[in-house]
Amino acid sequence: MALIWGDTKETQEVAKNSFEENIERILKQKEKINLDDLMKLISHDTNLLTDYQQLLKGIDKLLEEGKIIIDQDKNIRMTTLSVLGSNGIEETPAWDKIHKEEDIELKKEIIRRYNQINPLL
Repeated sequence: MALIWGDTKETQEVAKNSFEENIERILKQKEKINLDDLMKLISHDTNLLTDYQQLLKGIDKLLEEGKIIIDQDKNIRMTTLSVLGSNGIEETPAWDKIHKEEDIELKKEIIRRYNQINPLL
């Protein structure tokens, strides 16, 4: 089978991340989208088999990671988390929590590197 995400590890990661960001953006705008409509939306004039393979592989990965839900009518929705807030129970998209955790990890890494450079502070 041909490489559907790219030739090198770096291009594969960039393609996968770009795909995920596009799906997240679409779902934040529309709240739900049918799988067939999604294919029409992200494909282009030269609709290749690799476009369809990327879509299916990407959707499978997002399902496995728990970031999206697909119902029996092939409608895709973001997974939400119920969080107890000041106004009671609120629904928060899973992607928001993931991005917050990634941001915290990035800040921890910056602090760790800074402490290696200047351990006296």
